[in-house]
Amino acid sequence: MEYLVKKNIVTIKNSEEKFLNFEFLLNDTIRIYTKKNKTDLIELNLFKTRKKFEIKEDNGNIVINYLNYTFKINDKLGFNLYINNKFITTYSFNIYFDDYEKKNYFNTTLNINNKTDYIFGLGDKMSYLDKKGYFYASYNTDDPSHQDELFPSLYKSLNYLLLNISDNFLGLYFPSTYRYTYDLGKTNLDEVKINNFNAHQDFFLFLGKSIKDITKHYSFLVGHPYMVRMKMLGNSQSRWSYENEKMVMDVYDNYKKYDLPLDYIHLDIHYMDGYRDFTIDESRFPNMKELTSKLKEGKVEIVAINDAAIKKDTNFEIYNYLEEHKLFARLDKKTYINAVWPGDSAFPNYNDPKCQEYFKNIAKDFLIDTGISGLWCDMNEPASFNGPLPLNVDHTCKNRKLLHEEEHNVYGEHMVKSFVNTFKELNLRPYIFTRAGMATTSKYAFCWNGDNFSLWHHLRYSLTQNLSLSLSNFMFNGVDIGGFGGDGSKELLIRWIEANAFMPFIRNHSSLNTKNQEPYAFDDETIAIYKKYLDIRYKFIPYLYNLVYLMNKEGSPIIKPLFYNYENDKTCFTINDEYMVGDDLLVAPILNKDERNRIIYLPKGEWINYFTKDKIKGNKFIILNENLAETGYFIRNNTIIPEFENLKYIEKEEIDTLVLNVYGDHGETFIYEDDGKTLNYEKGEFNIYKASIKNGQLTFTYKKKGYNTPFKFLKVIYLGKEYKLPFNEYKDFTL
Repeated sequence: MEYLVKKNIVTIKNSEEKFLNFEFLLNDTIRIYTKKNKTDLIELNLFKTRKKFEIKEDNGNIVINYLNYTFKINDKLGFNLYINNKFITTYSFNIYFDDYEKKNYFNTTLNINNKTDYIFGLGDKMSYLDKKGYFYASYNTDDPSHQDELFPSLYKSLNYLLLNISDNFLGLYFPSTYRYTYDLGKTNLDEVKINNFNAHQDFFLFLGKSIKDITKHYSFLVGHPYMVRMKMLGNSQSRWSYENEKMVMDVYDNYKKYDLPLDYIHLDIHYMDGYRDFTIDESRFPNMKELTSKLKEGKVEIVAINDAAIKKDTNFEIYNYLEEHKLFARLDKKTYINAVWPGDSAFPNYNDPKCQEYFKNIAKDFLIDTGISGLWCDMNEPASFNGPLPLNVDHTCKNRKLLHEEEHNVYGEHMVKSFVNTFKELNLRPYIFTRAGMATTSKYAFCWNGDNFSLWHHLRYSLTQNLSLSLSNFMFNGVDIGGFGGDGSKELLIRWIEANAFMPFIRNHSSLNTKNQEPYAFDDETIAIYKKYLDIRYKFIPYLYNLVYLMNKEGSPIIKPLFYNYENDKTCFTINDEYMVGDDLLVAPILNKDERNRIIYLPKGEWINYFTKDKIKGNKFIILNENLAETGYFIRNNTIIPEFENLKYIEKEEIDTLVLNVYGDHGETFIYEDDGKTLNYEKGEFNIYKASIKNGQLTFTYKKKGYNTPFKFLKVIYLGKEYKLPFNEYKDFTL
C-alpha cells in the first residue's frame, strides 16, 4: 500500500488501486471516506485542523498515530481499519468495495461483542436504548400503525451511532441523504453491517475522553439545536381537532376553571379551508385574530399545523404561484400529483431558494394577520396516500440535478428551513416543530415523535425514544402525552404525565374519533394529579431553561440516559425506564398498568427523594411504593435548583422572583436569563449568575450582565427556612 499526506488529509491506496482518505477535523473528529458524498443539501460545520499525527508503514500496513489512538489499515477485502488505544483492543472497521455500478451500494462492517458492547443512537426508532440485535433503515416513513421495535423506519433519518466498545465510546455519523440500512447484530450477533444505497463510503468518526465530549463534537458538526423561547417549555394542549372557535375556548376555559397551567393550544388540520395551507375556514373560525388576541390576554397562544403538500386548486393562490414559477416537484416534465389530506396535491420544491423565500413571506403574513404564534410542520416525510413518491420525481433547482431518492430524507428539513427567517424578521425565536427530519434539522426546528398510541408499551417507549433523539441531536423533543391513537384510560394518562413531566416539549394530543384525554375529561382525581405534576414542571422552568441554554451553546442534551452521566457504571447501560434531567434530577416513573411498587436504580452519590425528602445513598437498587399520585423524582444531594413559584403560564417579563432551593446543606449552580423570546440574546442581551451556598454563606453574583432583569426578589430555601431578599448581588451573605 501507498500513502500521501497533504495538509490535514492522509490518502491511502491499496493493491487494487482503491483509495481511502482520513481528514482530520476540529474537535477530535475524523472524516473517513473513499469519496466524499455531496453535503450541499445539509449544512455541516466543517472546520479543518492540523493536529499532529504520525504515519508510517509497518509490515505492509499503514499505521497512523493520532491523539491516544492508533489506526492500522490493511487492504484485505477493501480496507480493514483497526483502532486501538489503552482502552480498546483492536476495534475493527471493514470497509468493503462492492461493485457500485451494479449493486448500487457500499457497506461498512463493524465487529462487536454482542455480550459486552452497546449500540445507541438512530433517533426516533421505537425501541430500547441499546439497538443491538435489530435491523433499522433510514428512510423517512409515515407509518401510523407502528407499534414496536420491529418497524425499521419512522419519521426521521438520524444517521448517528454511539458505540460503546470495550468500555470506550465512539461516535459515527453518515452525512448522505440517501437511504441507509443498519443490521445491528441481527443477522450476525457479533457484526454490524451498514449499507449506504447510492452513497459513497463516507462517515465521520468522533473520538473523545467521554460520551459528553463525543456528543458535543457530533452536535457541533451537524449544528447545535436552536435556542427556543422560554414559553415553549410550558404546557401545550392539542387534539385532532379543536375544529372551531367554541372548542378552543372550551379548552381555554376549562384550563382556567381547574387552575391548570397552560401556554399553548394547538390547531390541527380542521382550522384550514379545505386543508389548504395558510388559510382559515371562516365558517369555523370567523375571526381568528380576535380569538388569538383574546387568548393572549389570558397568556395562552395558538400554534397551527401546516402540511407539506399543497392542494391542486386553480383558485388557490399558493398553488397557482408555485405552478407558474415551476416550484413544484416534477415527473416526466409535469408537476407530480399524489393524494394527501386536501385530495390531489403537489409537493413544493422546498430546497429551491426561491420556494423558501416565497414560503417565508407567506408564513410571515399569515402569522401577522392571524396572531398565530407558531408553526407545526406535518406530513413532511413526505407523506402521501397513493403510495410513496417515485424515486425519480425531480426536485432539480438551478443546475443541481436532484431526484427524490436523494431529496426524500431531507425534504422535511428543507420545509422547516423555509420558515426560519419568517420568525427572524419578526425578531422572534422560531416556534417550528416537525415530524420529519435529519440530524441537521434540529438547528431549525424541534420535534415530536409522531403518531403514537394509547398503549402502555408506548408509554415505556416514550422515554427511550426521546432519550435516543437527544443523543442523536434532536435534544428538544417530546411525545403525545396520553397517546395519539386509540382510547386512553385514566391510569395511563396519569402515569404518562408523571413520566413525561420533564420532557423538553410537553403536549397532550389525541386523534379524531378517540376518547377525549384532556386532564379534565376524566374525574376530579385525574385533574388533581395532572395539576400536581404540571405545577412541579412549571416550578422547574429556570432549571430547564439553563439546560436549553447549554443545549444551544454546547450541544448538551436536556434529558439523558443514566449512562450519559455515569458512563463507568455498567448497570446504567441497561436502564431503559429512568432518565436524567440535566445533572441533578433523576426521574424513575411507573410505566406498567396496576403497578404500585417499582425497583429503582440510583447511581453513586446521595439522592434526595423529591416528595418525602428522604436522603438515600446510591450505587444500589431500591424499592419504592408509588401510588397513583406518586412517582420517583430524585434530586442529587447538595444541589441548588433554580425555581419559579406559582406560575400558570410563562411570561418572562412578569416573573419578579427567582428561587434558589437548596437540597442538602451546600451547593452551587448558574442561572441563565434573557427576555425568553426575542433574538436579542444574540446581541449580548442576557445575564448569567453564579450562586453558591457553603457553611451558611450565600454568594450570588453576575458572571455576565447584559439584560435588564425584571426580578425584584431572590428567595432562598435553605435547611427548612425561607429567606426573601431584594434582588441584587450578595457576597458572603449569612443565612
